[in-house]
Amino acid sequence: MATNPATKDDLQARSFRTLTPTELAVGETLLGDAWALVLSARPTVADRLDALPKDIVFEALVKQILCAMVLRVLSNPEGKLEERQDDYQYRLDSAVSSGALYLSDDELARLSDGDDSSSGAWTIGPSFSNVRKCWTGPDTWVPA
Repeated sequence: MATNPATKDDLQARSFRTLTPTELAVGETLLGDAWALVLSARPTVADRLDALPKDIVFEALVKQILCAMVLRVLSNPEGKLEERQDDYQYRLDSAVSSGALYLSDDELARLSDGDDSSSGAWTIGPSFSNVRKCWTGPDTWVPA
């Protein structure tokens, strides 16, 4: 089974600022938590990472998603939505403001692209097993 492909170096490389040693330590733990969330939501990710030949594009996508999940927490650990004082106001994006570690719907969809393990739920496929056609004239086909 594949191990977590993202490291604290990947986390630092995707951050807009230099992360402190404490943030890197917490980030490394959160990367493990993010990996567990991804595997619980989409277990086939580990199989796709283990598959040969190695899919480096998919591995890079998984690293990017894991780091994005963790950086949302590190950028706003208190979960503040906005600050106000007199005429000063600062509001964070709602995607960052929760301070929670989560896998967004968009990220889950990107991890599912190319995943051939569809169960077929919510799919109506055509069936022509009971349909027979017969020739009745020069230009008409009718069910028999």
